[in-house]
Amino acid sequence: MARKIVTFEPSGLKIDVNETTTILEAARELGLHIPSECGGRGTCGKCQVLIEPPPRPSESDYTHISKSDFKRGVRLACQHKSKTHFHVAVMQAVSHAKILIDGVASPTKLDIDKGLERQKGIAIDLGTTTIVAYLLELEKGIQIGHAATLNPQIMYGEDVMSRITFAVTEDDGAEVLRDLVLRRIEELIVELTSSTQIVLQDLSRLAIVGNPAMHHLLLGLDTKSLGMAPYEPVIKNALTKRGDELGFTTIKETSVYLAPNIAGFVGGDTAGFILSQRLDSTDKVVLGIDIGTNGEIVLSIKGELFCCSAAAGSAFEGAMIKHGMRAQEGAIEHLSISDPHEAPKIHVIGDSTPKGICGSGIVDIVAELKASGIIGSNGKMLESSRVITLQGEKAYIISKPGENNSEKLLVFTQNDVRQVQLAKGAILAGASILMESTQTDISDIDMLLLAGAFGNFINPENALAIGLLPPVDLEKIIPVGNAAGEGAKRMLWSLRERELIENVVARVKYLELAQYDNFARIFSQATILEGKMPI
Repeated sequence: MARKIVTFEPSGLKIDVNETTTILEAARELGLHIPSECGGRGTCGKCQVLIEPPPRPSESDYTHISKSDFKRGVRLACQHKSKTHFHVAVMQAVSHAKILIDGVASPTKLDIDKGLERQKGIAIDLGTTTIVAYLLELEKGIQIGHAATLNPQIMYGEDVMSRITFAVTEDDGAEVLRDLVLRRIEELIVELTSSTQIVLQDLSRLAIVGNPAMHHLLLGLDTKSLGMAPYEPVIKNALTKRGDELGFTTIKETSVYLAPNIAGFVGGDTAGFILSQRLDSTDKVVLGIDIGTNGEIVLSIKGELFCCSAAAGSAFEGAMIKHGMRAQEGAIEHLSISDPHEAPKIHVIGDSTPKGICGSGIVDIVAELKASGIIGSNGKMLESSRVITLQGEKAYIISKPGENNSEKLLVFTQNDVRQVQLAKGAILAGASILMESTQTDISDIDMLLLAGAFGNFINPENALAIGLLPPVDLEKIIPVGNAAGEGAKRMLWSLRERELIENVVARVKYLELAQYDNFARIFSQATILEGKMPI
């Protein structure tokens, strides 16, 4: 009987089930709670979930689901079996999601605009996976609140290319994605103002940074040009709009600034990274890497800026990994193997029962498997007392029921190793080509800045060991947290900072990796699990 993958959002947890398994049963196998007072008979209507693609409705669906929800793809989990690969959104709050809020910015003096007495503003980092909002006192230049959430567009694709495809191929796909993110941003705005007893009328400014796909979807622009060569944005320039022009209903009069794009896959979030670290004015050679579903890499040679994007995919978000998940309660975030014949030591977010493994844990396990001799530099998994054959492929046992407080078998498969090799190979190849094209040697690098959640939470030693990062000295690696968000704050406070970054972005030299003569060879060498350059 054919088996199907059901992925539950927002956790990212996946399960391989047969065609007779209902969505409700699949959720229960993963330990996810979906209310069902009737025991799955379709009579209570409590097990409502959003399913993509929406299956043909049942009579119970028609009885219990409103017309508006029905149109969105809401169905009863107990009424639908896994006859295809489904994405299922469980409509409840994310429990203990680990979202990076804080960032580090350059101590460069900031000239705050005059005439902002008693005014407030919100800076927003609109990411592919998360949305972070910062409430700022504009006159005083201080932060007075923050809020964060997962990007609800995840339901329609883990990475930007999946969402671009959905926007282009579905009749109302672009509008669905746009409406989702507009409403979620407004929810964050209301949450921030309510918690700080600030009236919406006091919000005079918003500043938003995001990659070109998030930028285009927010503006309702055609994303087709981002999905095919030469991958050009419809708009590169910075924009300033009123809230109601963008579709906001709670902040109609508020001025909204959107940061400029650099290239098809390098956008305002990278501009924020550059601005917050003042990579345009450094007297050092600095390599900056933001590792996400799309990796943005910036090289500053004493202020001269070069950049590229690397299609790392979503393996480090837990996608494509058998027991992968996002960084939230139940995710294994760190792992070590002291004895290859014994269960590894693990640390689980929330100190709860392990349900899967997130990005930082994925880097750890590959490094530890290699150090223990369970996989070779080529990624091949070898025989071991904790390696089994599962559904035709080798798999390392992370935990069995009863080990490490685990309630189920958790494994890391041969295919999981391959997915990590592809993801890390893309990042290392991008950095290597950027350095080769500018005749920059590894010894020339003074600092390697790691931006974003993944770069902040990984063990840099393990990242070096598997060749995820160029082999710089460990002390040169500096996590800078949510650098894009820090850049958005500067854009919110100062028109001079906006003018500065717009001028800087116009001078950035972008390198298209796919057009580089030796890309295929370099990428292939970069997939090897060794801490050395592929060139």
